[in-house]
Amino acid sequence: MNDSRCEEKLRLLFEYRNATQLYSNGVAFMADIAAGLLLKREFALLSKTATQAHQKCLKARDRFYKHIKEHGC
Repeated sequence: MNDSRCEEKLRLLFEYRNATQLYSNGVAFMADIAAGLLLKREFALLSKTATQAHQKCLKARDRFYKHIKEHGC
């Protein structure tokens, strides 16, 4: 199958991109806490959220690369 036509590959890429963006946002919010822009009590919640986003990002990345390897696209 043509690389540019694999809809599943594109779907997985968008899933990975979105998960990466969520993780990036979580890390940025945590950096704001470190800079004193947010309350420290929010750190635990943001840390948990960022950790969950990181796990989602890793899973999305793994699904994307697994598809490429198995599908050959």
